[in-house]
Amino acid sequence: MKNIKIFRKKIDKIDKQIIKLLNERAKNVLEIAKIKDKNFPVYDPARETQILRSLKKHKGILGEKDIESIYNEIFSVSRFLQKKEKIVYLGPPTSYTHLAAIQRFGSKIDYVAVNSIKDVFLEVEKGNCDYGCVPIENSTEGAVNYTYDMFVDFDLKIYSEILLQIRHNLLSKEKDIKKIKTIFAHPQSFSQCRLWLESNLPKIALKEVSSNSKGAELASQKKGTAAIASKLAADYYGLNILAESIEDMPDNITRFFVISNSIGDLTGNDKTSIMVSIKDKVGALYSLLKPFAKYKINLTNIESRPSKKKAWDYYFFVDFEGHVNDKKVKIALKEIEKECGSIKVLGSYPKF
Repeated sequence: MKNIKIFRKKIDKIDKQIIKLLNERAKNVLEIAKIKDKNFPVYDPARETQILRSLKKHKGILGEKDIESIYNEIFSVSRFLQKKEKIVYLGPPTSYTHLAAIQRFGSKIDYVAVNSIKDVFLEVEKGNCDYGCVPIENSTEGAVNYTYDMFVDFDLKIYSEILLQIRHNLLSKEKDIKKIKTIFAHPQSFSQCRLWLESNLPKIALKEVSSNSKGAELASQKKGTAAIASKLAADYYGLNILAESIEDMPDNITRFFVISNSIGDLTGNDKTSIMVSIKDKVGALYSLLKPFAKYKINLTNIESRPSKKKAWDYYFFVDFEGHVNDKKVKIALKEIEKECGSIKVLGSYPKF
C-alpha cells in the first residue's frame, strides 16, 4: 500500500498538469474562434486528422486507438466551446450509426436520430443539423445501396469517413444465460453471429426485428429474452452483457460517411469519391478506369447503381486515393469527363 500511495501521488501531480494544459489549450481554441468567420466550420476533419497523425507518432504504452479515443473527446469539448453542434444519424438511438457518430464527434454534441437515410440527408440539406452520419458499406455484407442513391438526389458532400469495428454482444435483463428462451436481433446480425449461436444457444428461438436497438428495447421489457446489440445499447436500456464479441468474423467493419455542405481541406493523405454517368458506348468502363492507371491514382472502391432513367443505364461510384485539389487528380478527372460524361465530386476527406 505504501508503494501504491507513492505512485498515486505522482498520478495526482500529473493530473493537475494535464488539467492546466487542457485549460491552456481551451483558451487558444477560444482565441481561434474569435478570428474565425461565423460561417467557418467548427468541425475540421483535415486539422483533427493532422493532429492525430502527429500524436500517434509518439505512442508508447498508449496505442493509436487509445490516443484517438482520448483526443476525440478533447476535440468534442473544443468544438463545443465554439458552437453547440447538432449531428443527425440513422437511428434509432444506440444503433451502430449512433456509435460511429459518437466515436467521431464525442459526447459534447446534440445527436438527432431519424428513421431513414433520406431523412439524414434532408436534415443536413435544410440546415437543421450541421452534419449527418450514414452507413455506406460493411466488410461482410457489402455496399449500402440506398446511401449511394441519395447522392444522386442530393447535392451534399462527404466530409469525412468513419471506420467502426462491429462488436455484437448478447444483452439481457437476465443474469444467467441459461434463462434465455428468445433472442431478438436484426436478420443481418443473426447471420453474422450464426456459428456462435449454433454452438452456444442452438435451441433458442430467434426473432427478427427491424434493428438491434429495437431488439435491445424488447429485451429490456420481457423476461427470458435477450438481444444482439452494442454495449451502448446495454447502457441505454440497462441490460447485462451475457457474452461479448459473439460475431463469427472478428474483422467485421462498417464504413460510414459524415455528410455536410462543403468539401474538406487537403491533408496530404486523402481519399476522394466521385459519381460518373458513363456514355452508352463500347469501352466506356475502360475509358473511366484508364486515366487512373495513367496517372498512378490508386482506386479503393467502385460500385454501380441503376440510374433509374432508362433500362441498363448506370451511375458508377468511384473512391480513390488523393484530393480533388491534387494536380494529377484534376487532370485525370478532366480526361474522364471528356471521355465518359458528367462527373459529380462527392467529396474529398482524410484517409483512415
